[in-house]
Amino acid sequence: MRIGLTIGALALGLLGFQPAHAQSENAVIVFDASGSMWGQIDGVSKIEIARNVMGDLLRDWDPARHLGVVAYGHRQAGRCDDIETVIEVGPLDLESALSTINRLQPRGRTPLTDAVRMAAEDLSYEDKPATVILLSDGVETCNADPCALGRELAQRGVNFTAHVIGFDIAEGDRADLICLAESTGGLFLPADSAGELSSALTQVAAVRTVPEEPVTEEPPPPQIAEATLDAPDEAPAGAQISVAWTGREAGSDFITIVETGAAVGAYNDYARTSSGSPVTFLAPDAIGNYEVRYVEHGSNRTVASRPIKLIPVEATIDAPDEIPAGSQVTVHWTGPDNRSDYLTIVEAGAPEGSYNNYIRTATGNPVELLAPDGLGNYEIRYVVNQSGRTLVARPIKLIQVEATIDAPDEIPAGSQVTVHWTGPDNRSDYLTIVEAGAPEGSYNNYIRTATGNPVELLAPDGLGNYEIRYVVNQSGRTLVARPVRLAPVSGSVEALTAIVPGGRFQVAWEGPDNPSDYITIVAVGAPEGSYTEYARTRTGNPVQLRAPAEAGEYEIRYVINQSGRTLTSRTVTVGGMEVTLTVNGQVAPGGVVEVEWTGPGRFEDFIQIVPAGSADNAPPLRETRSTQGSPLQLFAPPQAGDFELRYRASDSGEVLARIPLPVGAAR
Repeated sequence: MRIGLTIGALALGLLGFQPAHAQSENAVIVFDASGSMWGQIDGVSKIEIARNVMGDLLRDWDPARHLGVVAYGHRQAGRCDDIETVIEVGPLDLESALSTINRLQPRGRTPLTDAVRMAAEDLSYEDKPATVILLSDGVETCNADPCALGRELAQRGVNFTAHVIGFDIAEGDRADLICLAESTGGLFLPADSAGELSSALTQVAAVRTVPEEPVTEEPPPPQIAEATLDAPDEAPAGAQISVAWTGREAGSDFITIVETGAAVGAYNDYARTSSGSPVTFLAPDAIGNYEVRYVEHGSNRTVASRPIKLIPVEATIDAPDEIPAGSQVTVHWTGPDNRSDYLTIVEAGAPEGSYNNYIRTATGNPVELLAPDGLGNYEIRYVVNQSGRTLVARPIKLIQVEATIDAPDEIPAGSQVTVHWTGPDNRSDYLTIVEAGAPEGSYNNYIRTATGNPVELLAPDGLGNYEIRYVVNQSGRTLVARPVRLAPVSGSVEALTAIVPGGRFQVAWEGPDNPSDYITIVAVGAPEGSYTEYARTRTGNPVQLRAPAEAGEYEIRYVINQSGRTLTSRTVTVGGMEVTLTVNGQVAPGGVVEVEWTGPGRFEDFIQIVPAGSADNAPPLRETRSTQGSPLQLFAPPQAGDFELRYRASDSGEVLARIPLPVGAAR
């Protein structure tokens, strides 16, 4: 029988247990600390958002409600057993709990199913009401079935509920998590931002499956009242039933459906009379004689009942006799379309309840179903989600698919290569380049076949024998491989202008110009991969860099961005160079001043005339760029007097040379 979100109060009443004081069920939060939590939303890592929101939740936690926390993926990469109870179930120690949450560092995989099971066991869910709140940013990655676990916990638990918050999870990846919540009567809430995560956690934390009741010395005597029920004489097994009713106005009374003659207090799915008339609830996935009951809260007395017969339902599946392995197949179907029913493809004769990829019937008709990447006899099944029963199965054969790859025999290491391909183009299939003989499932840079044909694939920055592979993403199987040899590449760098401390200079380069390759200047002997000021090769040739502020010996390097490898380098000297200024002839007011100079001659540098004794940053009376060459000309001030001629570096503002410039007097 199914236990719903608000069944806790009902279950207590049915067992004849009425506490003298308010009772709240214990809870455990399952916290995702897998490696994907380092992903970012609006520039902030998801782990940081989750820690902050958890902190707010814990600060407002009801001190009367015991809490525990189970974390996964926080200790080791690649381990499916990396699950730990980091806070034991008990009264909340706020400061200790905050410290524990803030220490969690995302590292590993997402074994969320086993983590929920551990949380349920921490709560002794088979003996007492229990709530698990799962916060996950990804789907199960450890070959487990959260949907099946939800059904198991709901069946075995006294009153077990799992709420699930899907943090930044794509809509297409939510099905299993929705099923985990729904099968236990819990909520599934998506959250794509810090605000939505805070709202979702607050909402599920406020849900009580064992509602608080006022303290009374003695329970009030039950109110006797008659009721009527209006329901169909028969209904399909597993279907939604609508029942109109009249009777008491006690909001905690409920209407349910049970086998004919079931004991007082028995129930399956139900609806509170507080929701109005008519009510709807889910019929069991069974056949035979049942009865709809109006049940009085507290006494569990059946106030009214009405017989109903659950009849068989039929379904059909229409699909091709055979399809390529791993491909999408269009499936037409008929059936009851009960809540969360689904279609799946499994090996012929697979045990009841088995599934591979699946799609809910609520998606529409027809549906597009992804076949397994296998060969041989399979069957498409219509499965009633409530019971896991196969309503109808349709045989289908999965056949071999072929692929081809066309690419050059040899390409430069680290370069882009154009690859023509044929193949099934299944969802998320991809092309990659790996070392020849690399294990199945290996990959380096890759590109999805959905990108188009041909594709541009980035080769590794390595040398020797490699192969381009077409990989079926669903299974990681290599459909076809094409040998390719990665050949060495060469390059050069040369400074085109003088390099002065803190100044800009230009570098001409030759090289492969792979995506994001760059030119940088570093100290001589700096470790591989070091960089300071840099410019991407894609910005042009030459590129412009800023020199270090300190004089000395440096290297200009061409770096392959993909690997951090230095393709070529050149040693240069960064240091002061002699800067001189000479004025030819006498300078008359308003006349032409002819200046010869030596110096870096960068675009940012200026030759300036200022009043004698002016500050270094004083605005010039006259100026021109050094890039006009030497000699260059500029006009003298219109009045006679003492002035100064300067060579000024525009980027640093430093005056590199100065000489007096009398105007109107002989030199």
